Amino acid sequence: MFHWIREFFQHLYAHLGLEGQFLYLISALTVAVLLFSAGVMLYYIIRIILQNVVRVFNRKIPSKLRTALLEERFFIRLSFLIPVFILKHLIPEFFVAGTRSELFLSAVISILIITNITLILNAFIKALGDILMNLEATKDKPIKSYVQIISTCFWAIAIILFISILIHKSPMAFLAGLGAFSAVLMLVFQDTIVGFVNSIQLSTNNLLRNGDWITVDKHNVDGTVEEISLLSVKVRNFDGTVSTVPARQLITDSFQNWRGMEEQGVRRIKRSFSIDSTSIKNATPEMLAISNSKQETNLGCFCEYLSDYLHKRKDICKDNTLIVRILQPNEYGVPLEIYCFAKTTVWVDYEKIQTEITEHILVALPKFDLVYYQRK
Repeated sequence: MFHWIREFFQHLYAHLGLEGQFLYLISALTVAVLLFSAGVMLYYIIRIILQNVVRVFNRKIPSKLRTALLEERFFIRLSFLIPVFILKHLIPEFFVAGTRSELFLSAVISILIITNITLILNAFIKALGDILMNLEATKDKPIKSYVQIISTCFWAIAIILFISILIHKSPMAFLAGLGAFSAVLMLVFQDTIVGFVNSIQLSTNNLLRNGDWITVDKHNVDGTVEEISLLSVKVRNFDGTVSTVPARQLITDSFQNWRGMEEQGVRRIKRSFSIDSTSIKNATPEMLAISNSKQETNLGCFCEYLSDYLHKRKDICKDNTLIVRILQPNEYGVPLEIYCFAKTTVWVDYEKIQTEITEHILVALPKFDLVYYQRK
């Protein structure tokens, strides 16, 4: 129906002195430019209409999914699909079937269609992932890892289709002949596959969730997990910096997850104080009265006094281990250790409790004639 357009340009360029293969090439190029220009114009028209309609409808009837799709440019990519399908059907009308021009343009349009469909699917998956990451039931799951692996699968299928178009073979025939090339593909996607397996292990074994407080000494990481992706874990450190840790490192190396502490609502206090061994002596009646103890030494009386002090504090949990013990003496004196749990996981409150206990110990030591060891 539109062959006359091609013939019109052929006659036009022939009158201008062009001939032979060059004439057909210039004519085909002109028609192709016109086709793609018309497609671009149609794309912008559809894009403006579709975007505005969706935005207006979303303002009247809000939807998280539509909002996420708008943010991921889903409707913009969808607008591109209609013009390329129209161009796909119009090419045989402008070019003789089987010619180089028709085959080349058909291949280009097919690749554009596959690319656009892949982008549309990826935009939809990412929008769905954004919604799931904000839901209470799934916000602690490595959703981004799943989105990335699905996206990788989409692109892998697209690449196979690209190659099958370029070599003019069906995708099944291409896959059947893949053979030894699969080893190359495994090598290329090795990090992606290993990363996906690692993220699955982290999720399945409940080792890591979004929002967990983790410490990774090897990478100087101490903060909250913000994002678990296919290859790495994004952590917001307490000093405001952002660190990324390879997912593989969290599987092969050790890291500390403080989630259990936060779930229990308590945090451990473990501090030791070195007592000058020369200040340890027999307990006096006054010391025994202070600690209500029958210990023989001032250090023993102080341990019982300190244990009683910790039991009386309302911010110390009595259901967890609470102990004051003497450790093995060393060149710095006799270590005295307190081991208990504060009834809070809030960092500021926790540090305040530790400070109060430390101050009380240092002030109470002289009452028992004990001296805190200081290296001279």
